[in-house]
This record gives sequence, structure tokens and C-alpha cells, in this order.
Amino acid sequence: MIFRFDDISPNTDMDAARRLTEWLADHFPEARIMWCISPLAHDCRAEGEIHQERVYPRILNAKSDYRNLFRAVFATAPECPPGVIPAAHGLWHIDHRLLDRQVQEASILTSCSLANSSVFVPPFNKWNRDTVSICAEHGVELIKFESGWKSMEHEVWDDGLEQWYLHPRFWTVGKLERYMEQAQ
Repeated sequence: MIFRFDDISPNTDMDAARRLTEWLADHFPEARIMWCISPLAHDCRAEGEIHQERVYPRILNAKSDYRNLFRAVFATAPECPPGVIPAAHGLWHIDHRLLDRQVQEASILTSCSLANSSVFVPPFNKWNRDTVSICAEHGVELIKFESGWKSMEHEVWDDGLEQWYLHPRFWTVGKLERYMEQAQ
């Protein structure tokens, strides 16, 4: 069995993610746990300090201050606890189908490098033939939702399913315990 934590980024409460990881490792000792890391992300905690339109302008213009963008998003990739498999989740958490091939390639390869991983999990579980060919060309394992992954946020727990993904921002250890108890 494998548990995949999507959307690990500088916005993630890393203490909470570690507690969830420890709980799953204690209750499913044979399971593998994967953290899907997007190393660059807008730090939501700074929203009151930085005007969003200046950081992510809908229309790039002379008023756009890119210094704010780099101050708001730059961070190093979160470090995985021992035994957790790191996976890249894109440089930024965006639908990679919307990126041209060169930008998609830069996102995949840079996020793999920063996450110290040769595994890529497309954000929003969205990929296209460019994603497939980029990963194949560079020896990166592409994890596709269509390969049987189920969401713990939307599916009832089933011991027979082998691949689960969750978003740690939606979970606490207490909520995870209740989720598992309801299934029995």
C-alpha cells in the first residue's frame, strides 16, 4: 500500500504533515509514504502584507513588481522525514497541460532536482503527451491518477485498495482516526 501526500509546499504545516505521516507509518508499517513537493508556492501567510494583484497580476503590466513575486514564493523544498519517498509535484502547483513543452520541462526537471527525486506527480493529476515524453526522455517516473489512485477526501476507506492520496491541509490525526474508524 502507498499513501501519497499531495501539495507539500512552503505553505504546508510541516509539523502536521509529519504527525500524519507518523500515524500512517504506525498503523500501516508495510505501507510506503510519498510526499509530492512543489518547492515554490505563494506564502499565504503573507497575504495581508502583499497585494495579490501585484504578485500574480492577471495582466502583466508596468505596475507588476516582480521583486514581490520572488520574496513571496522563494523557498527550498521541504525535507522529507526518513523513509518517506520524495516526489516532484511541479515547480509551481499549476496544471501542466496549460504549459508549453519547454516550460513544462523546466518545471518538471527543476522540481525533481529541488525535491531530490526522479518521480513526478502532475498537479491536479493532469498531464499530456508532453508530460509523458519529458519524463521518458529524462528517466523520470510519471505517476498517473488513472493508474488506480483514490482520494481519501472523496472515497470511503477500503483495505483492498493499494494507492491512496490525500492533501495534508485537510487532515488532522483525529480526523484521520475517525475516517478509518467509520470504514470498519
